[in-house]
Amino acid sequence: MPLASRVMQYLNRQGVPYQQIHHDRAGNIDAALRAAEVLPDCVAVAEILVDAKGVVMAITEFGTQMNLEALNGAIRRNLQRLTGRQADRLFRDCEPGSHPPIASAYGVHAVCDERLFAKEQIYIQSGCHNTLLRLDRESFQRVMSSAIKLKQGCCEAQAMNPLSSDTPESPDVGEANAERVAERLKRLYKLPPMPTVATRILQATSDPDATAGELAAIIEQDPSLAAQIMRQARSALYGYRGKLESVKDAVMRVLGFERVSQLALSISASKAFDLPNEGPLGIVCFWRHALHVSLLAQRLAFHVPDERINPSLAYLTGLLHNFGILLLGHLFRPEYTMLNKLAEADPMTELAVLEKQVLGMGGAKELVGLGHGMLGSILLEHWRLPKEVSMTAAGHQVKDYHGPYEDYVLLIQLSNCLLKELELGDDQVPDDPVYYAKRLDIQPEIVFEVFEQLKQSSDSLNQLASQMG
Repeated sequence: MPLASRVMQYLNRQGVPYQQIHHDRAGNIDAALRAAEVLPDCVAVAEILVDAKGVVMAITEFGTQMNLEALNGAIRRNLQRLTGRQADRLFRDCEPGSHPPIASAYGVHAVCDERLFAKEQIYIQSGCHNTLLRLDRESFQRVMSSAIKLKQGCCEAQAMNPLSSDTPESPDVGEANAERVAERLKRLYKLPPMPTVATRILQATSDPDATAGELAAIIEQDPSLAAQIMRQARSALYGYRGKLESVKDAVMRVLGFERVSQLALSISASKAFDLPNEGPLGIVCFWRHALHVSLLAQRLAFHVPDERINPSLAYLTGLLHNFGILLLGHLFRPEYTMLNKLAEADPMTELAVLEKQVLGMGGAKELVGLGHGMLGSILLEHWRLPKEVSMTAAGHQVKDYHGPYEDYVLLIQLSNCLLKELELGDDQVPDDPVYYAKRLDIQPEIVFEVFEQLKQSSDSLNQLASQMG
């Protein structure tokens, strides 16, 4: 079909006359204009913008784009660009990369460069790469009747915004930068304190003389936390068939002091936040991911040579490395809600890319544009968790990471990479586990063997996670 179905239906129902200009098949609009012998100065194009309030179609002359700073100031929004691949999801009846600038056909609001209204005729994409549409001035004005007209200052020729790329910039996760960002965050926002029970658990783990009975007594102050620990100990994951009557039994007979303290610390600390259950960034998916990553990272840690990684600390790092998502939802709820929706709609785009679009909005732009990893690092440092944990949170989104606590970061990245097969994690963008295995000096075949063993426990982990929402 040479014309997108929604565009054709809209134009026909509105009685808007148009002409189809057929040409040799072209992969993009530049090639289409050459094939159809159309001058660029009478072409209108669409770019898709988004903020926490929703989607806006910006319609400009070919070769120009919206000046987002001027646009946001003019209409009091915090719009950011979607990548071309993300925009394709709005135009489901179109071929990829062909985006007809007719907002009403797709049920979204529009802003339009007012210079286009003076053109005798306008050419636009049709939704198909072998056809353009030609509208006369009156027809174009009818199609744009509901659009907000913008003066030239909002629509200027400019280099493409790097945030529209599918490749995220690597944030600076060095300790100096983390401290600088943390200072600003604490100055502008109130970080949640660590819950009392979590604080007491952390104190117990720092006391070499603490006993299983003392740890159990702390946990039992929170009945829901105690129930979570008992469910863990009784799960098929650990294969214990004896009778467990108390948290102390769970510590001494099944889980051990370290694992119970780390699980209890993570569960209790998460109670500082109130997130929805639904969505890929909701609390159920958060715990599914955290339980899988922690166990996989711990098992892989035993195979890293020269005892470079403490398996117990690897387990805690796996549990906490995504705590920035919880803080994000706590401090920036509208942005979190939009990010959760985008992540669900577009799992094949890296979460870091989506964060730069959604978290880079408004007054929080400089602080949270670095993503949930840095946010989590600041929180975990504020709570005085081990450096291995906080710096891994900061670095786990960074490609080709080289920096503090590198082995821990690589271990979590390797675990996240493998777990994409189970559709767990921040996104489903393909990655190469062999790359991380080689940097950790683990034989790839060992990595895959450990992962296959973990997959046998996945149902038990998912069941536990479903009870933690």
